[in-house]
This record gives sequence, C-alpha cells and structure tokens, in this order.
Amino acid sequence: MKAAVVRSTEQLPEYAEFAEPEAGPGREIVELVAAGLHQLVRARAYNTHYTSEGVYPLVAGADAVARTADGTLIYTGSVAAPFGTMAERMAVPEAFRFALPAGSEERAVQVAGGMNPGMSSWLPLRTRLADVARLGTVVIVGATGASGMLAVQNARELGADRVVALGRNEAALERARGYGATTVRLGAGDGTGEGDSDGRARTVADIRAALDGEMPGIVLDYVWGAPAETVFEALNRPERSEDGGDTAYVQVGALAGPNAALPASLLRSRRIKIFGSGMGSVTQDFIIKTIPDYVTRIAEGHVEVPVETYPLSDVTAAWTATPAPGTRIVLTA
Repeated sequence: MKAAVVRSTEQLPEYAEFAEPEAGPGREIVELVAAGLHQLVRARAYNTHYTSEGVYPLVAGADAVARTADGTLIYTGSVAAPFGTMAERMAVPEAFRFALPAGSEERAVQVAGGMNPGMSSWLPLRTRLADVARLGTVVIVGATGASGMLAVQNARELGADRVVALGRNEAALERARGYGATTVRLGAGDGTGEGDSDGRARTVADIRAALDGEMPGIVLDYVWGAPAETVFEALNRPERSEDGGDTAYVQVGALAGPNAALPASLLRSRRIKIFGSGMGSVTQDFIIKTIPDYVTRIAEGHVEVPVETYPLSDVTAAWTATPAPGTRIVLTA
C-alpha cells in the first residue's frame, strides 16, 4: 500500500510503498479518508515525543477519519508502530473508533484536523468542570495557533463567562475577538525578541485590565517559557483575595521554552494549582468518554476548524508547508 513513510530522523516523509497492516484480535482494517498533520505527528516521526517508538522506517500519523468495511465514517487512532494513520489502510482498535454523525461526510477533514489540537483544551476544560460548577474566566496563552484558537471556541462552548486570549499574531487575535474573546498581544519582554522589562510591564498591565479584577478559573498555556512568567506576574497581586475560587494553571505546550520561573509569592498569595495536560495526565477511560461529544461538535459545525488540504501523495510538500495562523494541514486519501 502507499503511505507517508519516514525512513530516519534526518529525512522528510515520502509517498512510498509500505507493508500492508494486518487485522488482529480487537483490530480491524479501515481505509483512510483524512489525517491531520499535527505537532504530535512531527514529534513522533522524528523520535522527539515521549511516546515515540524510535523504529524506522515508519508511517507517520497519529489519528484520522477513516471508512470501515460497511462504509461508516469513524474518527480513530492508536495504530500500532511502525504503522501510522497517513496510509491508504490501517489496523485500528475496535475500542478506539467513534462514528461521525450521519450526513457529516463533508466535514471529515475538519474532524481530522481539529480533534488532536482541540482535545488539548477540551480535556482540561471538561476536567475542570468536573470539579467546579462553572469555568468563570478562561485565559489562553498562545491563543493564535490552531490549538489555541480551538481552545477559545471550546471555552465558549462550555460556558465560560469570559475568555482572555493572549498571542502575537494580530490577524489571529482578530479571529479570537470574533469568537467573543478579549485579547492581549504578547510583545516586548514576553519572549518575542521585541524588547525589555518595560514592555513586559505593559503586557502585565494589559492582562490585568482584561481580567477586570478577577482571577481566572483556568489558564491554558500552550507556550510556557517567558510568556508564562509574564502571566505569573499578572496573577501575582499582593492584595488578599476572598473570591472563594481557585485557579487551575494547565501547562499544555512549550513552544516558547521548556522552563519558566515560578514566583514563590504567587503560590503563597493565591489559591493556584499548576499541572500539565498530556497523555498521562488523565485516564484513558476519561479520554474515551470525552471524545464522542467533541467529534459531534466539530462534525456538526459548532466548532470552526480552518484546514488546508493536500493529497496523501503530496505528503512531502505538506510537511514543509507553512499554513496560515490557526490553520491545520490535513492529508486526504
């Protein structure tokens, strides 16, 4: 069969022949409809993700929309290495297949492009709602990428009172405002290479103004590094708070750097919980229970997922393409 084959960490994927997958106990063969080119896909392909197998050659791809033998469209993944989802056929576990709603075939590429980045916020938001009655104010750091833009929409879908979106790209911030978010541009002193401590002070003031005196119920941080330190400073206010709530600060990604200095005074002066969101941060059972609702929301158009599509045969070009901010590349059969 034809697939997106990666032969080493130094080579781009190529459209080439690969061994056919075999159905086994609890697995069935399905045919590719569309597969998203996510950061996870790149990291696994080049053996830099903590779930990478490091076996070459391999087929790229983490999840997909596929068609079963009876014609049903499903969202699926969990393909056993060295196979991946960017292939004409794949063997998928029966426990990880979620049917798309009837009549949603034209949005299969949106489901393929949106599930992985969208679940990065859907899971922690749903986890938060399991602990509290309402989300309150949601802050999204790094809101201008595909994951961050979906996080803005997801927070609104789940009833956030206010969404504060932080990012650098002004066109993407304008989109976030269209989704009802209050926006703050990350700039000087925030790890963007633009400036100094005065710039960070201005950004801190802008974040505090956007919060309008409230502590957020949850912060979703896609960038970490210096921008996280700026947000810590904005939240680290000396006055005593009696608002009755706490803040969950969720570290999702680290595009701005792997480390961020955390002020001790923030931990002592605020009720704040800091933890990560990844494959090991929630149970597989919770993930499985949460996926169907989100598949339906994308498939029915409740969540917008801008995509750029390439045929699987153009995987090398797709891999090196630069999509517009907030847009996900999707490979199609």
